[in-house]
Amino acid sequence: MKLIKLLIILSVMLFGAQIELNFKNLEIKDFIKMVAKITNKNILLTNDIRGEVNFISVKPVNENEIYDILLNILRSKGYTIVSEHGYLKVVRSSEALREAPSINSKSPFQITTDIIKLKNITAKEAYTQISYLKSRYGKIVINNEKNMLIITDYPKNLKVIKQLLSKIDTLNKPDIIYFNLKNTQINKVYPKISDIAKTLFNPRIYKYKIIKNDNNNGVILVGEKKVIEKILINIKKLDTKPKQLNQITEIITLKNSDVSNMSKIISKIVSLKYKKNKPSVTEDKETNSLIIIATPEQMDTIKTIISALDIPKMQVYVKARILEISNLKASQIGAKLGLFGGSATSSGLYTMSLNMGGPAIASLTDIQTLGLSIPTIRQGLALGATIDLLETFGAAKKLSEPSILCINNTPSSIYVGKTVSVKTGQTTSTSTSVSYSRQDIGLTLDIKPRIDSDDKVSLDVKAVVEDILPGSPDNTLPITSKRDIKTTTIVNNGQSIIIGGLVKNNKDITIKKVPFFGDIPILGALFRHKEVNEDRTTLVIVLTPYIVKKSKDLDKLRLTLGKLNELERKFAIEYINKRKLNETDK
Repeated sequence: MKLIKLLIILSVMLFGAQIELNFKNLEIKDFIKMVAKITNKNILLTNDIRGEVNFISVKPVNENEIYDILLNILRSKGYTIVSEHGYLKVVRSSEALREAPSINSKSPFQITTDIIKLKNITAKEAYTQISYLKSRYGKIVINNEKNMLIITDYPKNLKVIKQLLSKIDTLNKPDIIYFNLKNTQINKVYPKISDIAKTLFNPRIYKYKIIKNDNNNGVILVGEKKVIEKILINIKKLDTKPKQLNQITEIITLKNSDVSNMSKIISKIVSLKYKKNKPSVTEDKETNSLIIIATPEQMDTIKTIISALDIPKMQVYVKARILEISNLKASQIGAKLGLFGGSATSSGLYTMSLNMGGPAIASLTDIQTLGLSIPTIRQGLALGATIDLLETFGAAKKLSEPSILCINNTPSSIYVGKTVSVKTGQTTSTSTSVSYSRQDIGLTLDIKPRIDSDDKVSLDVKAVVEDILPGSPDNTLPITSKRDIKTTTIVNNGQSIIIGGLVKNNKDITIKKVPFFGDIPILGALFRHKEVNEDRTTLVIVLTPYIVKKSKDLDKLRLTLGKLNELERKFAIEYINKRKLNETDK
């Protein structure tokens, strides 16, 4: 059989007395042969040992360590090595006692034999104290004639046995307590045991010994009875079961919040509040639920936080009126009706509405029937009536009147316009191929409302207007203009904000002529003339936010706003009729 197989990675490089060793899936028999060759030892192999071994070395090892590795591997398989007539022999651990075991071997993994002669106690008495410390492959032989013990075992067990014998083989027999830990590893608590013992009993005054017994996961206490009994009490306190958390599981279905956002918030709070034994927070998007595993105390805290956050979200109903107002006509109407400040600007609209309002609005008893608890309702009514009045006389053109329901502190968008085809390319070969794309032309309104204290609403507004300019070559190659406004304002509930300044210049050319004569070639020019009217139109956006505290209030609000619109038109008509009556009286 080859020493190195296909899947073996073995590199042996000599660095003085050290060897770099790496192998994978190596047969144990081949490994024994390799160790024999490296250590220059004769090893007799009589048993058919099966199995493979892997070894990865990150740094070189010396020859003695390689031999110890072999002994450790053999021990895991129930084998060991004994010395016999100048050579080494691989035998079963259970048979090693019948072979010739090494005496005072330097390897911690090879069964060895020690002869211990006792001075103050009998061999039989000593045997009763130490017999349970030997391994299952160990053996203790009593020699009563010479009062000694012949002990064969692994060096680690021999060390513990010899430590105990050195303490009990005295003229003043100490007390001995054997204690095996059940819930804790001895390696973890042994340093604490030593520190506790030193704190309780000064080693210079009290004679005691604490022997660690790895084989049985325990300790052997040797010394004065009252001393070691007190030490034992403290050891038992350390040997306790790990405290198990009394955790419970609850599924909390959210009613008003998104589970992903809530999960992030709760997880962050949990990580900051609980450094140890953190609760588990898992989200289930399908049912919009949180699955929480926590102690009862933690669960109460988490549920309190969720209850405070998972409340119905307040909403803002934003009513928008998009108008195109002629500056020239608005000024003419303002002068005609006695409304100072008549213009297409936002300040002009405010001034006109204030002049229209006042005592006339205050006298309207119909406002009381609307049921809107909005302090600015009269100003809003006056503004709406002003817009209706301008529209009646052709000074304003209402392009759109959309409305949108926004969740508090959440962006929303309104688009009003049309989609046109725009030529993007043209190819000509045997035939002409033209490609088009669809482009949105109109008004885009982005709104983000935030409800502040005292029923105030903060509005982040961005308005973008894109128009097709007159005189574009054709519909497929339009020339567009783009105007945008971005603003943030704070208004009261039901109070309107007017966004203006989106100005466009218009030129109207009108030909006036005398019928029949104006159409005569050449001479007709004497009977007709051209009128050029230049005007500026302003795109005005009127936004009015209404706070909706509960979803059930929305229908009532819409019904009330419908009545408010009727009242605005009624007031505008009454105002016009009143002005006409005043003109007649004059």
